[in-house]
Amino acid sequence: MVNKQEVRYNVMSEGNLARTWEKKLRPKPTPPKPRRRFNKVARVVFWVSTVWGMGLLASVLAVHVLIMGYQVDALQTRYTQLHRQTEVLALSVTQLRSPQALAADSQRMHITLKSPMVVAPKVHHSVAVSSSGKWYQGVSRWIAGLRGALTGR
Repeated sequence: MVNKQEVRYNVMSEGNLARTWEKKLRPKPTPPKPRRRFNKVARVVFWVSTVWGMGLLASVLAVHVLIMGYQVDALQTRYTQLHRQTEVLALSVTQLRSPQALAADSQRMHITLKSPMVVAPKVHHSVAVSSSGKWYQGVSRWIAGLRGALTGR
């Protein structure tokens, strides 16, 4: 007689079949590819060239800063020269426009100087001013003064 417990029949049921096909169709995980490592000599060459490049860049920048410093110094020197020249010219213009210089030039050229006639503007009280505000009164006085200056009254 055959013992039923010892003999196992592989019976395919719907659940077993689905799990079996799921396992077959599921993509199998692939192990990650090992990282490609550079040759040790290539790494050393890369490192040395990087350090050399940074040193070269620092040298170029230092030379550039040095040149710019000389240019700034030259421009500041030129600015101080021009500022001094401006002060000298302003002083000479002031001396030439002084009353003493004008009187000396007029005597040398035999010209008599007359002092300018300063006329105080007359205020006309006959101007009608409305009571709308102070600014209006100020504008009215200014127009009246302009009229008096133009007509000579």
